[in-house]
Amino acid sequence: MKFKLIYPKWAKLDRQTEFHLPPHGPVVFAAALPAYVDVDFIDENLEAIDFDEAVDFVGISMMLTVQVKRGWEIADIYRKKGVKVMFGGIATMLHAEETMEHADAVFLGEAEGRMEQVFADFRNNKLQPCYDFIKDRPDIGLVGPARRDL
Repeated sequence: MKFKLIYPKWAKLDRQTEFHLPPHGPVVFAAALPAYVDVDFIDENLEAIDFDEAVDFVGISMMLTVQVKRGWEIADIYRKKGVKVMFGGIATMLHAEETMEHADAVFLGEAEGRMEQVFADFRNNKLQPCYDFIKDRPDIGLVGPARRDL
C-alpha cells in the first residue's frame, strides 16, 4: 500500500531562523505504521508535491497552525482525485472541527499502537471520521525510533 505522508509548507518570516532538520512528528509517526505500508514522506518546505503520482492513501501532518490552510488545500486536491486523506498532528488537534471538512479522517492523539486498526479500516473501506485518542495515551514501550530513512 502506497501511503504519502505530507508536511505542508508555510511562508517563512523575514527574521525566522531556519532549521535544516527533518520535522520530528512525522518521522516518529511513520515509525508507528504497519510494516506493509510503503511510506513516502514529503516535507513541502524542501520539495514539491507530485499530485499526479499514484498513491492509495494520504496523511497530512500539521504540527503548526500556520500549516493549516495549506494542509486543507492539499487535502482538497487529493480528495477531488478520489484519494482518501487523514490528518494528524498538534494543529489538527487544535483545529479538528474545521479540518474534518477537508478530511476523510482526523487522528487525535498519539499514533503508537493504533495504526494497524486505522489502516485495516482504510483497506476495508470503513475509515472512521475521527480517531480520538487524546485522553488515551499509549504504552511508552510502543514508541519506536524515528524513521530517519525517510
